[in-house]
Amino acid sequence: MRIEKLNKDKIKVTLTTAELINLDIDVKRLSPDSKELHTFLFHIMETIREETGFNPYNGQVVVEATPSQDGISILVKRLNKGIKKITEEQFKKVVSVKPKKKEPGTECVFYFETFNDMYGAISEMDKSILAKASLFKLNKTYCILIRNDNENMRGINVIREFTERMSIYPLQNEYIKEHALLVAKGQKLVEMAENVKRLM
Repeated sequence: MRIEKLNKDKIKVTLTTAELINLDIDVKRLSPDSKELHTFLFHIMETIREETGFNPYNGQVVVEATPSQDGISILVKRLNKGIKKITEEQFKKVVSVKPKKKEPGTECVFYFETFNDMYGAISEMDKSILAKASLFKLNKTYCILIRNDNENMRGINVIREFTERMSIYPLQNEYIKEHALLVAKGQKLVEMAENVKRLM
């Protein structure tokens, strides 16, 4: 996937046919109200935000997709016209704000560059924390999914020493759960780690 930031309000994303196949996307099947289209677009938006800092959820955004023989080109544009700005006087008149309840923790996916990095991480992690994690394989990449909260912080800090990159975006995490191969989870992952320690 190639992402180009054309300006502060415009991003171009290019995906090859091979990348679309890897994402299990058939362009002909993407009807406006289909679940596949919504999932695909959210994946694109989360990737754009993670890699460029462009926030596609801030303001009104238009998405234009142009299929080609080599894949698909997607243009994401933020529309600035018609956005009403609030004045300081109007702000002072606000009498109540409804706070959003913060979730206790989000799931993180940690990706490993090599097989040895992944084994190094699980062999160093505490059993109690490892028991709450899941190990997946996506193509040739291994990744660990674990909840990002205070209870797991020590384990997360261990993983970070071995990891190539991480994702905290819900859509990417759901993509891993749906498309990656589950290798081991919970107690099975603890047993795998113990077997690794015996071999070292």
